[in-house]
Amino acid sequence: MWFTTPTDLEPLPKLNLGGDTEDLPQIRPAFFFTPLGDKPQDPILEAIRLAQSKPPARNPYYNAPPSTRDVGIPKELAILTADLGGLNEVGVEGEEGAKSAKSPVAFWSSVFEYQRQASSSILSWDRLRPTHSSRATTTAFLSEQDDRVFASARYSLHPESSQSAHEVSLDELHRSLRMTTIGASSRLFKWDPTQDRFAYVAEGTRNLRIKERDEVISASIIDRFLSIGMLLRRLEEFIKVLQLRTVKDGPTVHALAHALSTVLVYLRETMFKVSFSDDPNYMTAVWSKYAPYEDILTALSDLYGRGPSVLPEDYPAFDSSPVNIISLIYQQLSSQLERQSGTIIQAIFAYILEATSKGYLHEVCISVGFGGQPMKSPPRVDEDSEDYYALDDEGEPEEDVFQELARIQTTFPDFFPKPLLDLLPTAQKSLILLRRARPDHPLLGEESKHKRVRWLWTEHDVITAWDEVHGSTPFSSAPASSFQTPAVTRSNIGPTYPPEIAASFRIFDMDPGSFRTESALQVIDRSSSILEAFIEQFPAHFPPVTPTLEHLTSLVFRKLLDHTSTLSTTLLSIFLTSSDNLNFHLHLRLLRGYLLATEPAFKMRLLEALFSDRGEYVVDEGAHGMSIRSARRRRTKTGKPKESKQPWAVGISGSLLEREIWPPVGGDLSFFLRTVIMDSLETHGGRNVDHEQVSEVGDVDSRSVVSGSRDGERRRQHVVLEEAAWRVGFAIRDLPVGNGREGWMNPLSIEALDFLYIDYKPPRPMDVLISPHILEKYQRIFAFILRLFRVECAVKSLFRMMNDPSTSPFPTLAKHRKMVLHFGFIAQSFVATLSSYVFDTAIGGNFDPFLDQLSSSTASEHPDGSDSRPPPTTAGSTRFTDVFELASAHSVLLDRILTACLLRSGQKAVGDLLGQALELVLEFCVVVGELHRGRLAEYEAAGMVEDIYVKFRAKMATFAKVLKSLVDKGPSSTTIWALEGHAVGTRRPTGGTAALHHLLMRLDLGAWWTQGR
Repeated sequence: MWFTTPTDLEPLPKLNLGGDTEDLPQIRPAFFFTPLGDKPQDPILEAIRLAQSKPPARNPYYNAPPSTRDVGIPKELAILTADLGGLNEVGVEGEEGAKSAKSPVAFWSSVFEYQRQASSSILSWDRLRPTHSSRATTTAFLSEQDDRVFASARYSLHPESSQSAHEVSLDELHRSLRMTTIGASSRLFKWDPTQDRFAYVAEGTRNLRIKERDEVISASIIDRFLSIGMLLRRLEEFIKVLQLRTVKDGPTVHALAHALSTVLVYLRETMFKVSFSDDPNYMTAVWSKYAPYEDILTALSDLYGRGPSVLPEDYPAFDSSPVNIISLIYQQLSSQLERQSGTIIQAIFAYILEATSKGYLHEVCISVGFGGQPMKSPPRVDEDSEDYYALDDEGEPEEDVFQELARIQTTFPDFFPKPLLDLLPTAQKSLILLRRARPDHPLLGEESKHKRVRWLWTEHDVITAWDEVHGSTPFSSAPASSFQTPAVTRSNIGPTYPPEIAASFRIFDMDPGSFRTESALQVIDRSSSILEAFIEQFPAHFPPVTPTLEHLTSLVFRKLLDHTSTLSTTLLSIFLTSSDNLNFHLHLRLLRGYLLATEPAFKMRLLEALFSDRGEYVVDEGAHGMSIRSARRRRTKTGKPKESKQPWAVGISGSLLEREIWPPVGGDLSFFLRTVIMDSLETHGGRNVDHEQVSEVGDVDSRSVVSGSRDGERRRQHVVLEEAAWRVGFAIRDLPVGNGREGWMNPLSIEALDFLYIDYKPPRPMDVLISPHILEKYQRIFAFILRLFRVECAVKSLFRMMNDPSTSPFPTLAKHRKMVLHFGFIAQSFVATLSSYVFDTAIGGNFDPFLDQLSSSTASEHPDGSDSRPPPTTAGSTRFTDVFELASAHSVLLDRILTACLLRSGQKAVGDLLGQALELVLEFCVVVGELHRGRLAEYEAAGMVEDIYVKFRAKMATFAKVLKSLVDKGPSSTTIWALEGHAVGTRRPTGGTAALHHLLMRLDLGAWWTQGR
């Protein structure tokens, strides 16, 4: 800091440092303060004296005369200064000035005006320079002074801080910064690839100081420009990484690289237009103009983890998934909109989102047939596979539908509307099935190839899309004049030419020099101009109909949502109302009638072919015998049937036991079963026709309506029944390895017929509704039904043996004879109760309501009554939304039946108890049969029967207790029905666990088993 020396001080003597004996000179103070007088201070009088000695008109810091200022003087001061009317002039010349100066108001006005022009208390030589600002300042802080003052003060206090800094002029700095801001190295700054930032070129210096400025101020000014250049260069290096990605990463990565590259080109061109000046004050204006570019680049860099504070080794790995790329951009745009960022930032992120997601959205639309159809991928067929539909009608291999469905896209950006996210996977699967079921359907035509999903930003586009979707134009707050109209040019007002010559003659009406030809080989990049036009048209706020980005997104995807919903319902309608072999309702009837053995004709022929309820062991000689030659061979010379040395497998047809080999091999079993399905199908079709012919009663009008609807039903049934001859067939499983093999190999076991099952081949598009997993559930139920049929026939045989007076069991043991009679009664009651429960409650109680529900959905597809089934009487009937929901309901139906029959894996303990009880009944029948044949003595059979009876009583008691605990823990059928939302008045399904209540009521009414009677 500099100081001034009072003039009244004596000069300092000359220092003499020559000898040691001389005294050191006296050190006097280098500055002096005039002591205050020993009198009271009067600031008013001091101000008056100061005003008299220095008139305001001659003050260099104040040029306006005080008489021209309107200064308000408090009344109190005016009263106190009333005696100052005779003062001399106060810096005002002229007669008017002298007159006005005599007034108190004029005096205090001059005092106030002088206070306003008080200069800074910082005294320095810098104030004497001509370029120093004459603007008055009242602050005493150095940081609030001029840059040069602050730099001089800092340099005087710490001279070493600025000695190592490299000083540059404004002109040199401007030239370097213009290059640095566009990401290029310059004379002062170079790119450091190890740190991914710009560094100073001058060796040995870490700071850069602008001439006449402090290095701290210089760094504060330069940091913004260096940050812009660094972020732009980092993004450029990131784009290079994206461009090196392979084709496997998909087109979204390359679209992102193109969008970012376009943004950088636009920013470079825009920043390069900002001019620098040598004026130091203009540097602040340039610094402010570059603030939006820093915000833009900071947001773009933070989007991919390349912000200013991130080191290169900390860069996050780039996720090339299209879903993640687009979701990240959408989230950043939403964040910028919520923070009310600048319009240019919002527009740039909207442009990146639109350019990056265009290809991905087109692929999503194509995957559901919106705007085109997906290309068929080449099928992969196993050469060793012998699938029945491995070849299509043209003899070309066709891919399994489940393999094709497994490859559909299941992940989508989270900003998609929630209903669309739920429907897209279903719609993709529905399109695959629709192409197989109806290749010529209108939804698969070419008329929809121009439909696409695109983002809407301007108010005009939003209003137009809203009008297309909702059919009405919403109220818009913007006036009609807000929409841009095409400018009127010379070409617009020229003459009108015919269309065939308009292109050739239009150039003659152009202004001179406006027509320019371009080479066809010239490549012109208009991407930056497109972005610039996009930014100019981007609105400052969204229209009122879509006030937020979420509302805008819902409008953008509305047409795609409608298409996916239509696609799903169309496929569902085909399976519910089709008149050919795709009618799901008729296939369900076949599955229920044959795989669940509820068709009376099939059940009767199945019992005749596999089982026998005769009271004696003989080879059947009925029409189902193998051949006449075989029947003759089975007889002995005496004409009596040949007696077998093997135990009698009571309940199984004797023809299957002729060769005494189990299971039956060769063509024996197929011979017995070859006509079971065919005969039952013929009986089934004939019975339906006769029934319909007999039931056609009523007046003429009603008969014609009913006849027309039944004709359609009859045609559908005829098509399905014709194909059922080869779609339904018996098959044999491979012998198991390990546990379970012994039961299959022993005809006396209850698992003796588990090797046999019914296979069903649904039509190709319907194998989603009747999948192999669902067929496996049908086959598990069919295996249980075969066991039940076996035990039923064995019990019937037992009663036939006991009713024969010549061979009454235990003729000499009255106690055991009563035990046999009692055991036979409770065994028959148990088996009959279980059989009626399985077919009436477990199967019928669940399957019939499902068919009614399906009929209600079918009737809703034809409100005109074209379907034979009437529409539902209640408004709350459940409707299926798509085929896969129907397939899920079909699977749930079978799960309920399995649960009601105690066949689920979670019910293994109680299911084993039920199976063991049935096995004890069968074992009891086998013992009585051997006793009836005379192969067992009475005393031998008595102990065996008594032991089996005790085991059966204990097993049934345990089974009843466990079943009761399951019923107590599980919900009731009424609760299940209420939770599933079935309408009042519709048929209630008995459910799975809830149906066990019916079984308990039938088996243990009055707690007969649990109380040990």
